[in-house]
Amino acid sequence: MFYLVISVICNILLLLIIRSYQKFGVASFPAIIVNYFVAGSLSLFFTTPKTIYLEASHLWLPALFLGSLFVTIFFLITKTTEKMGVSVASVANKMSVVIPVILAFIIYKDSPHLFKLLGIIIAFISVFLVSASDKKTESVSGKKNFLLPIAVFLGSGIIDAIVNYAQKKMVHSEAEATCFSSLSFFSAGLIGFIAFLILYKNKKSIDVKKTILAGVILGVPNVFSIYFIMKAIDANFIESSVLYPVFNVSVVLGSTFFAYLFFAEKLSLKNIIGVILSVIAIAFIAFAK
Repeated sequence: MFYLVISVICNILLLLIIRSYQKFGVASFPAIIVNYFVAGSLSLFFTTPKTIYLEASHLWLPALFLGSLFVTIFFLITKTTEKMGVSVASVANKMSVVIPVILAFIIYKDSPHLFKLLGIIIAFISVFLVSASDKKTESVSGKKNFLLPIAVFLGSGIIDAIVNYAQKKMVHSEAEATCFSSLSFFSAGLIGFIAFLILYKNKKSIDVKKTILAGVILGVPNVFSIYFIMKAIDANFIESSVLYPVFNVSVVLGSTFFAYLFFAEKLSLKNIIGVILSVIAIAFIAFAK
């Protein structure tokens, strides 16, 4: 339980830090790239022995794939926000928990239970309501934009599923866990840097010192968010089909509360109903366990 709580706190910090970038005039994409290199370096520092990077060659390819997803999904979330609004991007990202939960029933044979299933369904509804906005998004030209939130949904779900699968089937020690995290972060940083050189048009306008500082501040909770969620999975104190809904609902609840506290973001009626349903969902899932 301790690992899950720490991971939730780290994920809330990530959202609050990213939310602060606009306020402090930070270029978000370059800062995210720096963050990946910082997170990778921290994971490398905590990895013992270092020879595990050569011994665990079976982790290289999955880590490279996961790293590419990190950068790609961040880019897609940014584009979805620009084209279709924050609420659409947020819902697509959070609702992706459906994918690892379904896989947990299919692959890992998690046991079905009436209250657990009801709790999971209510959790999905609560995440949608808490993330929803009363403001109507602007009309979007072109049918292709409709694919953006679908891509975010699928990509975010695949990331969670890969982390879950790697921890259960591919990672066999503490050293391999930190090795896998480090390789994934470095892959994300490298791929992101290449994309930055090719695609980013306003390189000269970037405040390098501010960008590096913002990336470092983001990188610390980022590495621990991944590390502790993997530790929570490894602890097996609750099944995967329970862990992910509780985790996502907790992050949404916490980020909503602190966004209201620090950024004066008001709750709509939908948000309030979502918060209440979140509490009910967690109670149902806990009762089932």
